[in-house]
Amino acid sequence: MKIELTIDDTRVEAELNDHPVARELAQALPLDLVFNDFNQVEKVASLGRSLTLRGVPDADAPGPGEIGYYAPTQGLVLFYGSPGRWPGLVRMGRFSYDLSALRALPDGTRIHIALAPTDTP
Repeated sequence: MKIELTIDDTRVEAELNDHPVARELAQALPLDLVFNDFNQVEKVASLGRSLTLRGVPDADAPGPGEIGYYAPTQGLVLFYGSPGRWPGLVRMGRFSYDLSALRALPDGTRIHIALAPTDTP
């Protein structure tokens, strides 16, 4: 499922995996979320609600350029580094944004997340 992140004025292509957690997130779009740096590995924003964990592993180890969901804090995560394997961490998809630019975003950066527009003939 294709989605789009808008970071400042830059549109970023992304894709969600096909599993229940990602589908539930997609149903909640569009979202405007405020991201902050965490542990010099990722940018995290609170969704303010939990997502289902049915149909996904109990733990995962996302890598740079991936989108994740961290169940204990109800956080949506954009990874620019590798956090290691954590319980409650779910790989949600991938994005195509410069990882150095993501790392450099200041705390409090607002990112708009929406389903990608579809091309119609």
